[in-house]
Amino acid sequence: MIKLLIVSDTYAPRTDGIVVFLRNVIPNLSKDFDVRILAPQFTPKKRDNEILLETSRIKPMGYPFITLSWKNFKKIKDELTRAEIVFIQGPSLLSFLCALGGRILQRQAVFYVHVIPWEAYESITCIGLTKKVISYLIKKIAVFQYNRCAAILVPYRELREELQHEGVKTRIIVARLGVDIARFSPPADKRLSKQNVGIASDKFVIGYVGRISKEKNAEVLLKAFKKLKQQEDVHLLLVGDGPEDQVQPFREIPNCTITGFVPDVQKYLKAMDLFVMPSLTETTSLATLEAMATGLPVIATKVGFIKSYIVKDHNGTFFPRNSAGMLAMKIEKQRKDSELRQKLGRNARKTVAYGFSWERSINKIKRLLKEAYNRKE
Repeated sequence: MIKLLIVSDTYAPRTDGIVVFLRNVIPNLSKDFDVRILAPQFTPKKRDNEILLETSRIKPMGYPFITLSWKNFKKIKDELTRAEIVFIQGPSLLSFLCALGGRILQRQAVFYVHVIPWEAYESITCIGLTKKVISYLIKKIAVFQYNRCAAILVPYRELREELQHEGVKTRIIVARLGVDIARFSPPADKRLSKQNVGIASDKFVIGYVGRISKEKNAEVLLKAFKKLKQQEDVHLLLVGDGPEDQVQPFREIPNCTITGFVPDVQKYLKAMDLFVMPSLTETTSLATLEAMATGLPVIATKVGFIKSYIVKDHNGTFFPRNSAGMLAMKIEKQRKDSELRQKLGRNARKTVAYGFSWERSINKIKRLLKEAYNRKE
C-alpha cells in the first residue's frame, strides 16, 4: 500500500473543523493507503499510527505551536522520509515545516486549505500598521508554502480564485467537505434533548460550536446575548473552548453553559433552538453545516463559503460582523417566530442533505493522492 503521512496542526481531543475532517477521512483513506498521522500532542494517549509532537506554551489563536526541539525535528524528518505521499492540514508551523521538508526530500505533498491564514492571524492582531504588516507577511509565507506542494485542495470555488489571485501557481482542486446527515439529524424530542445536556426544557437555547476566540468573534455573541429581553428564559450553549481571557466573560453570566471540547457534538446541537456563527473568518465552517443538518436555523456572518450556501430567509440569515445590536434583533425575531425557525431549519437540512456528501469528497481526495503518487513515479 502507498505510505501516506497525514500532517495536522490540530488533533484529538479537540473538535474543530480540521479534527472533524480527519475523523471522517482517515478511516476511508486507510482502506487504500498505509496511513500515519503526525500532529501535536494534546493527550498522552496515542494509537500505533500516530506520531505526536511535544508542544510549547506559545498558543496563537489558542493552539500551541510544536516545540522547536531536535526530538521533534527528528520525528518530522523520519516520517517525511518514510512517507511516499504527504497530506497536509494547516495552517501553522508544523504544516509549513512539512511542506518545506517534503519539497527538500522530494516527497509529493497535497495541502488542504481549511483556514485562510492571513485572515485568521489578522483577526487576532492589534489594529493599525502592525495588523497590515503581519497580514502581508503571513500571506507571503502561506503562498510560498502552497507553491511548495504538488496540489492544493480547497472546499469551494471562490477560494481557488482568491488563492490564484494571491499568487498560488500550484494546481488547485475543489473538494467540498461533507456532513454525516445520519449522525447530525433533528431530535425526536427537543425538550428531552435539552434535559439530556442539563438545560431546563422550557429555555430558549442559543448555540455556538467552535473555538471561543478572537477570530471566531465570540465576543459579539456575548454582547448580543446580554441585550436580549427576558434573560431568565434564554440559555447560551457554547460547545468548545479557547484562551482563558476569551472564555472567562462567558463564565460570569449565570445562564450559560460551556462544554469544552466534546466528542458528541450532535447531542448538544439537538438541544439548541437557534445556531449562531459570528466568525470573522471561515472557509466552509463544518460547525455551521452540522447545525443545519440538525435542522437548526442559522444566523451567521457573510464569510467564506457560508455566504454561498446560506440563502437569506430560506435556510438561514445574516448579520453584519461586529454588530451585536443587529445580532440581538435577529435572535429576538426568530425567538418570537417558531414557524419561521421551523421553515429555516427544514430548508437548512435539505441544503446539507442534497449538497454536501462525504462520499464524493473522499473519493476525490483519494484520486488526487493517487495521482500525486503516480506522478512521483
